[in-house]
Amino acid sequence: MTLRVLHIELGRHLYGGAKQVTYLLNALADSNDIENHLLCPVNSEISIAPLSKCQLHTIAYHGETDLFALGKMMRICRSVKPDLIHIHSRRGADVWGALLTKFTKIPAICTRRVDNTESKFAKYKYGKYAAVASISHGVHEVVKQHCDNVEYQPVIHSSVDLSEFHHYADREWLHERFAIPKHHKVVANFAQLISRKGQADIVLAMKKVVQTHPDVTCLLFGKGKLQESYLALIEKMRLTEHVKLCGFTQKVAKILPCVDIVLHPAYAEGLGVILLQAGAAKRAVIACPVGGIPEIIHHEETGLMVSPGDINGMSAAIERLLNDEELTTKLGERLFQHIKSEFSPQEMARRYLALYKQVCEKNA
Repeated sequence: MTLRVLHIELGRHLYGGAKQVTYLLNALADSNDIENHLLCPVNSEISIAPLSKCQLHTIAYHGETDLFALGKMMRICRSVKPDLIHIHSRRGADVWGALLTKFTKIPAICTRRVDNTESKFAKYKYGKYAAVASISHGVHEVVKQHCDNVEYQPVIHSSVDLSEFHHYADREWLHERFAIPKHHKVVANFAQLISRKGQADIVLAMKKVVQTHPDVTCLLFGKGKLQESYLALIEKMRLTEHVKLCGFTQKVAKILPCVDIVLHPAYAEGLGVILLQAGAAKRAVIACPVGGIPEIIHHEETGLMVSPGDINGMSAAIERLLNDEELTTKLGERLFQHIKSEFSPQEMARRYLALYKQVCEKNA
């Protein structure tokens, strides 16, 4: 029996959760047991992404307050007649999905990607789903508080396509593009510029690092409401020659092979896709043991861990790797092997397909 699945992704940009949807759909295309349909906003980046064996359905979507969204989705459901609905994003989709499964009686599953707490309404919302999948055990610890009546609550990790990160390390391009002195080593962070991602800690740690390692540059990639605040902090610490705010980039796959160390001192994290990408590029990582990060980074094995907010620990870890090229290489290689075996799109697709079949058999 071929299962017809309607995937709903309402994000406009092709990174984070939306990128995971493309990995899943393309990996599921190898199975003869499923027929994939994707509902997404018109003019969204995923609507023009290369997808294998997937029928596309677009709607005009104006965000979480779009009162006409449910009607548009119900019309698509009546046309597609899916056996199962898979809600991938929040951005209102988790609420619309709960209503969609209630009114259509089509079983639905929801993928939860973040580990922040939700309101009491979440118990009603998730209670409408046949399954709620979390991308890490860290996320599941949060979401299970709202899922008393949800029978299936698996952890299905996000993935990364290793082939996207087999780029030649064009360090000359990186140094020229970001005005980095040729002899400098490079550490980098890729995250939204918000407090829980820990960029302020990186700046403060770099103040200590450059005192013993003046030949290092730190690149902070991302955008967010704290950009001006971080710029002021960099200037206050007199680090303008060593720490650079580089803005959001879509060239992560090109940049990663050119940096020496990836820093991710987050205070909260669902899983950390950048850590998967760093592993795919065989980069050494320094991170914090929060959320789903310990499922990727094992201290002294696939990276180094420091406690959230530990500035001295962060600076010491950076200096340790700058001083030990052999360890830096070894951590990157071990992380690559871990990512390759546990976080492939094929493994993610296998587990979701098993969940689809389980839910559909239960509701047959």
